[in-house]
Amino acid sequence: MILHVLTASPEHAQLLLRCGLQAGFRESGALNIIPNGKDAATPMVAIRTMGLAFESLIGQQIDGHRQRIVSSEYLQTLVQIANERFTENKKRIERFQNAFRDAVAAPVPRLNPEGQEWEDAAARRERKRAEGLRKKAELKAKQESEPESDRANSGKEEDAGLFFEI
Repeated sequence: MILHVLTASPEHAQLLLRCGLQAGFRESGALNIIPNGKDAATPMVAIRTMGLAFESLIGQQIDGHRQRIVSSEYLQTLVQIANERFTENKKRIERFQNAFRDAVAAPVPRLNPEGQEWEDAAARRERKRAEGLRKKAELKAKQESEPESDRANSGKEEDAGLFFEI
């Protein structure tokens, strides 16, 4: 089997190539991975294998007449071997299709030890910043809504345990 695919980027080429190699297409490879001058890279991936190739001489043609040079039993054996190789090739193609389908499907979210979706450092920093700003705004709103006398009393109650007069 030979399949050539023009991919959008080296990352896409790597993904497709990995799927092909894992499925058993050992002679697969990629071309045009590095950009050529000012043009962007457009990698071409070839998914191929020759491991299941099958050739056998079974006849000849003399003066326009074809002659079989192998017995019927041997020809039947060759057909059986060819069918086995077709079956194996079909399995490889199915493995490749499944691997590629799984690779391009929506990724399964990574979970942290608490079972929640993992967040990267930048997302966590932004979330924590937003939470801090929200809490600060709530505290400021609460302080502004308290009457002046409550704020004065609350400060004295807090200081009462820390200082005493001599």
